[in-house]
Amino acid sequence: MIMKKDKHQCVCPLCACTQTHMLSTKAAVQIHEFLELISENLMAIHGREIYRYYGKRAKRNINVQEPWKGDCTDELF
Repeated sequence: MIMKKDKHQCVCPLCACTQTHMLSTKAAVQIHEFLELISENLMAIHGREIYRYYGKRAKRNINVQEPWKGDCTDELF
């Protein structure tokens, strides 16, 4: 009896489902370039504010007595 091989089911990296089809290389490259363009534009417009926010957050989250423990507030953002 000859058994058919099952087609490889791709796992979606976002939700781990098996219903998502693989992208072509060209489509993956186009999506990647699009996301880079959005990121570059965001940083060009708001980069200064973003870096300032993270700079203030880093100073605020330092545990002076035990700096290796970091922030003990469980703050997400």
